[in-house]
Order: sequence, then structure tokens, then C-alpha cells
Amino acid sequence: MLEIDEKATIKNTRKFFEKDLERYEAMCAGRYDIHGLNFKNIKVNSSINSDAVASRYNLIIAYNDRLACLKPAIDNCTNEPTKPYKRVLELRYLKHMQAWQIAENIGYSHTQYGTILNRAFLQFADIYLMEQLKRGVNDILDLHEYKKVA
Repeated sequence: MLEIDEKATIKNTRKFFEKDLERYEAMCAGRYDIHGLNFKNIKVNSSINSDAVASRYNLIIAYNDRLACLKPAIDNCTNEPTKPYKRVLELRYLKHMQAWQIAENIGYSHTQYGTILNRAFLQFADIYLMEQLKRGVNDILDLHEYKKVA
């Protein structure tokens, strides 16, 4: 069985929320359903790659599918007083609140908030992977990092 490298998984999940998510949202603009488009006769004059448009749209489809799993994955995170993972992720990455505001909102110190956020990242990585599998996403993003077996 593969053992998860928690520190690296936290780093990957943080990067997903703080860097990748913005790119996904920008590329998809959150409004377009492009799954039914046909790219067989489309060419890009400035590209030496005749499949450039299709490749780009395949990437957008993958991003769109991943975005569709985001909110359900957050919604399925634990939301208890001692494990407010859903609340922390919502406030930080959907409502864009500052860390100190969230710590105050959930009633924890800034240091405790950091620990809770890291635990939320680990749980989100698990749930996000399952959400993608459940929804039949073709290009799955696994946020986990696995320890190397000797």
C-alpha cells in the first residue's frame, strides 16, 4: 500500500488552492460548457501544431471537470467544532478571507488555524480525488504525494 507523504501533500494542495485554481477559473471563465464542441476542421494559422486548438480545449475540458469537483469536495469535508475543515476552506478560498479573520471566526489562535488548515488540506486531497473518480473525470488530478518505497 502506498504511504502518503503528508508534508508534500499539504504543499501540493496549498499550491492547488493558491496558484492552480486561479488559472483553472481564468481558463474556463466558469461559464462555458465546451464538452460537445468539434475541433476536426479547426486550424490555428500561427501554430505549427495542427492540433493546437484541440489540445488547448482538451486542457480546458480537464480544468472544467476539475473545477466541477471543487465545491462538492469542500462540502464533504468535516465541519465540526474541533475539525472545521469545510468552514476554513470555504472562508479562505471561496470567500477570500485573511488567515487572522478566519482564526477569529472559528475561535482558534493563528497557530491553531495553521494546523487546522493543514489537516483540511489533507482531508480535501482525499475527498477531491474521490469526487473526481465519482464524477468520471478523465484527467484526474491527484494532489497526494506518495513516499518512495525503498
